[in-house]
Amino acid sequence: MRILVILTIALIGSKFHAPKSSLDFEYGQFIDTRDNHIYKTTKIGNQIWLAENFAYLPFVCKPDSANCGVWIYDFNGSDIVEAKESTEYKTYGALYSWEMAINLAPKGWHLPSDKEWETLEKYIGISESEIDEGIWRGDSNKVGRLKTGGDIGLNVVFGGWMTDFGKSNFIGQHANFWCSTEFDEGRAYERLLGLNNGKVGRDKGNKGCAFSVRYVKD
Repeated sequence: MRILVILTIALIGSKFHAPKSSLDFEYGQFIDTRDNHIYKTTKIGNQIWLAENFAYLPFVCKPDSANCGVWIYDFNGSDIVEAKESTEYKTYGALYSWEMAINLAPKGWHLPSDKEWETLEKYIGISESEIDEGIWRGDSNKVGRLKTGGDIGLNVVFGGWMTDFGKSNFIGQHANFWCSTEFDEGRAYERLLGLNNGKVGRDKGNKGCAFSVRYVKD
């Protein structure tokens, strides 16, 4: 009994440290006051990212509405309430043209540049020389950190994309994200991830295509 009492007093007088989780992130929260949508956020190095695909719908376009700017994958209507009830919206958020991805950023947030994506890539362990070499970089261990269940909380999901003439492609298989950095008048840089691809890609997309969006805090 005396040993138990002494042990209890010792525990009370010291700080108890729970074992660290294998996940080295902690979710924050951001509320877009335009529609009161609540997003998880995650701090990755010195950057704070949305941990979910952007989903703001000021309006919604039909797939064949060129230059309209805001779509839901395979949704063929224009009613916002109906669009928000779709499985695709609830699972993957919305798809945006490059211009809309720039212009719809919530106050205090911005579309990440090509260089800000490179910072993220370096954080997960991809070397600078590999980043400079070509379109595809990384391996399954490093790039897996970006995907759902990864240890930095970014939780990339595979929402597919749409061409600039309204064709939907690869939902559940590909994730395409806009960068703010332009390549030329008609194209901007993007990042690509595949469900079963162990690399992250850097390519150029036509600005009228519809991709997913993740913002970074200013």
